[in-house]
Amino acid sequence: MPEERLGPLFQPPTDPSGLPYLIAVLAGVTILLAAVALVRGRLLGPQRFTGSYATAVLMIPAFAMVLGDLFLLEESKEVEFCGSCHTTMKPVVDAMRFDGDTLAAVHYRSGAVSHAKACYQCHSGYGLYGTVGAKLDGAKHMWRAATGDYSLPLSVHGPFDLDSCLNCHAAAEPFRAVDAHRDPELQQQLLDGELGCTGLCHAEAHPKYALQGEGAP
Repeated sequence: MPEERLGPLFQPPTDPSGLPYLIAVLAGVTILLAAVALVRGRLLGPQRFTGSYATAVLMIPAFAMVLGDLFLLEESKEVEFCGSCHTTMKPVVDAMRFDGDTLAAVHYRSGAVSHAKACYQCHSGYGLYGTVGAKLDGAKHMWRAATGDYSLPLSVHGPFDLDSCLNCHAAAEPFRAVDAHRDPELQQQLLDGELGCTGLCHAEAHPKYALQGEGAP
């Protein structure tokens, strides 16, 4: 049944953001100040086109650009944004939503991760450095997608950030109840990056065909 027919309680909540409106206001103020400065410069001569007007014309667009970049980075958390790279990421997003028993699909379909920001939630690690690292990686991914500088199958260099898993699971009773998770040697191997959660004990995060840029077989 379509979500719309289930009622508003079952609609995914939207993430309210006033940034687009703030950017629009700043753009309007910038245009107004630029127009005033231009008129005054023509009426009073170029020698008067100094000081606060020149500063405003230079600084406000720069500030608006920074806000625009922040808004773009915030929007890049969305699953829809990730799936917009059709050749590389769309098969991965489709597999997570509709196909298989991979780790990403299990988390997504069970509601264990946000349906709006599932990719970012699992790939951003934990804390400030996790956020910064994820956005830097995302910028690199966008650059590679735009320039075609990538190869299939997609791969992750280095071990998956364990904190991305522990952020949710560390305090969960079912996780703590597993005997293997309480084994000191296994814990140390996981923390040292010698072992990962996927591939050994748990299913791979994404199916191999999706990482090849292909749809479900």
